[in-house]
Amino acid sequence: MSYIKAILQEEYQRLKALSDKYIDEINALPRGSISIKKRNQREYLYLAYRKKYKLKFEYIGPMASEKSQAVLKQIGLRKEFENKLKQVRKNLLEIGKATNGRKI
Repeated sequence: MSYIKAILQEEYQRLKALSDKYIDEINALPRGSISIKKRNQREYLYLAYRKKYKLKFEYIGPMASEKSQAVLKQIGLRKEFENKLKQVRKNLLEIGKATNGRKI
């Protein structure tokens, strides 16, 4: 049983490091979601996020601009990292239960 426990502890440490990496990546990317507003038959990109209790809209630029496309990629990447972090946390919880002798 000690081999299995050692492997589980090693996996727990690996997942903990991965969790920290994902958190750092998420913090480096812009938070919020994309809002597209149409003005005079043209579409403009805004970044919508909450600041305390207020909803803020930050103007990014026209949809066709390079800056808008970069922000779209960054927001998509942030959502990916958030989903991966959720899965890693779930796995950490399961391994924590297994190493402490609880049923999964």
